[in-house]
Amino acid sequence: MSRSVHDAVELHVRRRPEAVAVEWNGTRLSYGELAARAAGVHRALRACGRVEGRPVAVRLPRGPDQVASVLGALSAGAHVVCMGAGDVGDRGRAVLDELRPAALVGADDDLARWFRDEAGGATLRPGDGAPVIPPVTPPVPCAPEDLAYIAYTSGTTGRPKGIPHTHGTLVQFVTWFAAEFGIGPGSRVAQWALPGYDANLVEIFAALTSGATLCPVPERTRTTPERLVGWLAAERITHFQTVPSFIRTCLPGLAGLPHLGHLLLAGEVLPGELAAALRSALPGARLVNLYGPTESILATWFEVDRRVRGTVPVGRPVPGREVLVVDEHDLPCPPGATGEIVVMGPHVTTGYVGAAAGGNAAFRPLAGRHAFRTGDRGRFREDGVLEYGGRGDSQVKVNGSRLELAEVEAVLAAQASVADCAVSAVTGADGLVSRLVAHVVPRGDGADQAAWRGALRGAYGASVPPVVFKILDELPRNVGGKVDRSRLEGERDPARN
Repeated sequence: MSRSVHDAVELHVRRRPEAVAVEWNGTRLSYGELAARAAGVHRALRACGRVEGRPVAVRLPRGPDQVASVLGALSAGAHVVCMGAGDVGDRGRAVLDELRPAALVGADDDLARWFRDEAGGATLRPGDGAPVIPPVTPPVPCAPEDLAYIAYTSGTTGRPKGIPHTHGTLVQFVTWFAAEFGIGPGSRVAQWALPGYDANLVEIFAALTSGATLCPVPERTRTTPERLVGWLAAERITHFQTVPSFIRTCLPGLAGLPHLGHLLLAGEVLPGELAAALRSALPGARLVNLYGPTESILATWFEVDRRVRGTVPVGRPVPGREVLVVDEHDLPCPPGATGEIVVMGPHVTTGYVGAAAGGNAAFRPLAGRHAFRTGDRGRFREDGVLEYGGRGDSQVKVNGSRLELAEVEAVLAAQASVADCAVSAVTGADGLVSRLVAHVVPRGDGADQAAWRGALRGAYGASVPPVVFKILDELPRNVGGKVDRSRLEGERDPARN
């Protein structure tokens, strides 16, 4: 295995420089041409001063410029912080102010000028220093324990939380990912995840370290189901990774995708009824449920090869990760007992960076070993397969009965008249949950609330929770495609409006 992802990409540059590395809006960029662009970024960064061991922010949308800039920064000895072109305002400033990167590669706009003037950093456009003929630019040597990137996620305080990972962890994960899911020459891998998410880097390097072609999804296509399905067909995509709630909206058109051999789902609970519908629409594709925190990139995976009742399990550990379920005393739970999911192993980040660095509670050692306590609930089956039980903070008690909101959503999502749904809890002045609000996107004109209530009575019997239905045209989503629950949880009780 290579020491770094850029070393692994270089092997394919030497072996097959004419092979297509990135295909974007009808333009094909070969591995040799990609190396030339990356070499230009490398040279430009080195001209800015010392970048080895320092962060470089790459603030670009998905596409060849982003890929070349990440490769060039890594080969120059920097570690990258990917940001979307839309990461502006307070969040973008908070990341740049905290990290003080050596350079910002991106558009020359207000945020770039702020960084240049206030933080004193260099700003580059992707083409700065790009050579016509690639010069000899040997990569700066790196060790497996050196940082490769920092991914920023939303923290509980509202301030972005930086999660660093090493070259060793990144190359280990994408090597496993590509091998397990059959990515190699001839594969066409969609780049759907937005910059800033670790899935974005996984998509890039699972493709390029294995000699495949990376196909970034056009921005106007990315979250529009009809356009996305048409794009998958036209581009003959073989591997597509997304979130369950978004792929549900694409269901009507998925049957026309004969080239799609792998559908990889992560980030949200995968209901069994959705998995069954996906397997029916794509009988020739492998359907895989992935689970895990950014702190370990991912932790477990499960191939859905048969019908599943309830929610789909999250499976067995990804190599290099050990997964435990522990009780409140840190003792391992027996099969069938629910506890907190803990991830251990050499590929769990050592801790947060910047302002979040003091948040060490989640990294409290377990039996003297480094661990990350996910805050998720789960249990092992007798056969060793892990079942996800929701967030510890998404369990609510209604009229004395404890409920998992994801389970209520699964019951509703199984109804033919429901296209999409999300459930939030409404609390009164006393802090107790008074009722649930089911935010439902009906299928067609089928807002059949009587059927929905009947389904909940069938699932919960006499303990059925009080539910108010709110009909929406679509659920709010964040830039990563997940349901934006922060825009649901603040709802007032509709009965009191």
